[in-house]
Amino acid sequence: MDCRHITIKEIHEILDNGTVNYAKSEPDAQPDPKYAMEGFTEEHQHLRIIIAPEGAKLIVITCIELGVEWQCNCN
Repeated sequence: MDCRHITIKEIHEILDNGTVNYAKSEPDAQPDPKYAMEGFTEEHQHLRIIIAPEGAKLIVITCIELGVEWQCNCN
């Protein structure tokens, strides 16, 4: 997430206020369904958060700022 300049706070904003993009989701995937949550943060970032439910928890798979290509130097 650091390479994409997305914070935990911004992820929570999308999980709390975003909408599910069913075209980018895989709700019937077995054994792990995935959902694409999208929305705008207070800083006007357009984010897509891919999540997978695991019991009572949500696992964040990846976070994407739509329309922005960030350089990544991770190893």
